[in-house]
Amino acid sequence: MRDLASPFGRGARVHWGLDERLTFLNHGSFGAVPLELLERSAELRREIERNPIDGVWRGAMPQIRRVAEQCAAFVGAPPQSTGFVTNATAGINAVLGSIPLSPGDELLHLDHGYNAIWQTLKVIARRRGVVIRQVALPLPVSGAEQVVAITMAAVTPATKVLVLDQITSPSALRLPVADIVAAAAARGVEVVIDGAHSPGMLDQPAAEAPQAAAWTGNLHKWTCALRGCALLTVRPDLAAQIHAPIISHHLDEGLTAELDWQGTIDPTPWLLAAEAIAFMDRFGGWDAVRRHNHELATHMHAMLCERLGLTPLSPLDGSMLGSMATLRLPDSLQPQADDRGPEQLQAALLERFAIEIPVMEFAGVRYTRISCHVYNEAADYEHLATALEQLSQARA
Repeated sequence: MRDLASPFGRGARVHWGLDERLTFLNHGSFGAVPLELLERSAELRREIERNPIDGVWRGAMPQIRRVAEQCAAFVGAPPQSTGFVTNATAGINAVLGSIPLSPGDELLHLDHGYNAIWQTLKVIARRRGVVIRQVALPLPVSGAEQVVAITMAAVTPATKVLVLDQITSPSALRLPVADIVAAAAARGVEVVIDGAHSPGMLDQPAAEAPQAAAWTGNLHKWTCALRGCALLTVRPDLAAQIHAPIISHHLDEGLTAELDWQGTIDPTPWLLAAEAIAFMDRFGGWDAVRRHNHELATHMHAMLCERLGLTPLSPLDGSMLGSMATLRLPDSLQPQADDRGPEQLQAALLERFAIEIPVMEFAGVRYTRISCHVYNEAADYEHLATALEQLSQARA
């Protein structure tokens, strides 16, 4: 296919169905599917429905394995122990539900981790009698060495598993997973990497720490695949111990056999995953896409901190950022007795300024998180700065 003619920024929005009035700064939550992929999905679904038995059973299942191997190469994962799941949360559930644990074993999770994974750990603790602990990582963070030191200081002789975000969801920090995995391995601790944001944001993220027990990441975020499309890869020597999140006909026939058939589903998101990767590659190649997104996040993080008078949560050189950045909101926008929570501010940004961006509270402090993709440009974040200034002045 030829490269797309549109430049990065506003010109690239023609390839997405985003409302023209909307400043969309929340790609990190659910992604945004290109129009071309939406059209292909409708076409493929119509093709499957000509004969659903042939389309789902005979046709899709063999193709799913081929596409999974293509996607494994994209993230740097071993194809023989990699397959699709619906999202990274499902991947974490599969691993933690299968990995050998005994009552009293300890599982660690950084407090910057995704809340849904902490809920998963709670259920694992109830069912299996293990102990779960959150490791507090104070903000701001000075650098990777601090993260490694804090994480490893929390490890005890009872620690068996560390669930570690590659890119943290609330704080948008790129964590030094390779260093942490190596240090954990020396202590006999297995690491399960939650790489929800990593595919398309980082180059071959699953290969960053091959010693990890498992890695899982969403393709429906930065890779712009259809929603319900993620990868799970398991270190080959552990693959026989891990089962798919949904047990179906191929139990004990191997991890990939179990992952390739998890009951009757719409196979379209998985079948088109490689096409999503190829689509984004047409923006001058994946190196150019990642460079644009990272540089935009780095520069806009610095701009917003300077313009709003904010202390950055991570180094301004972008060394701990991917394609997102989280900012502590100005004091006047912090929780007050008369407000109705972060949703009120998020709604005000959408309704008054047509800005879609998350607002969250973490450890009692209110933050917002910017996402940067190929259809974003500096003007989007200047608009955000103006909106926050006006809201801040109104509450001062």
